[in-house]
Amino acid sequence: MNEKEIVNLEFDALTAGIEPGGLRSKSDINTIICYMVTKSNVKLTQKEVCEVLVSGAIANYFEVMDAFSRIFRDRIITEDTDGYLVPSVQCETLLEMVEKDLPLSIREKSIEMAARIAAKEIYSKENRVEIEKAGYGFDVTMHVTDNENDFMVLRLKVPSIEEAEIIKDKFQTNPVKIYENLINSLFSE
Repeated sequence: MNEKEIVNLEFDALTAGIEPGGLRSKSDINTIICYMVTKSNVKLTQKEVCEVLVSGAIANYFEVMDAFSRIFRDRIITEDTDGYLVPSVQCETLLEMVEKDLPLSIREKSIEMAARIAAKEIYSKENRVEIEKAGYGFDVTMHVTDNENDFMVLRLKVPSIEEAEIIKDKFQTNPVKIYENLINSLFSE
């Protein structure tokens, strides 16, 4: 086997949309998916894993979806009844052998981003945001909820739907931080 054939074996994945240092081999993409599902402290869905890898410019979208089709076909990872990914023993065994082949920066970035995205999904389910047309602008009503009871409702009026959507996204990223900042502002001297 010559050097060019070896390079082609190592880098067999599409690279559109990935940053330098991103994953360029199908086997590495399979491995990072196993890594995220096995090592993450939160339950992840296929959508969340895909969002992490694509938005983090770690892997190409089409390669991630192709990897998932192989992984599901071979039952390396399955989905539970709620749509969360469950690693098989085969996934965990594979990971023990090859996880160190993935760059540490990619491993750390994928786990950190997965935690953020999973938290946002949980926050968006637990803390509602409503956007309503109101006169010349939009009302954005944000609910911070605990056990289905609102303990804070905040309403802002903004001039455009784009601003309303930005506020919604920022709120659902971390409503606890917004609540804490508001409380600290109210009680500061």
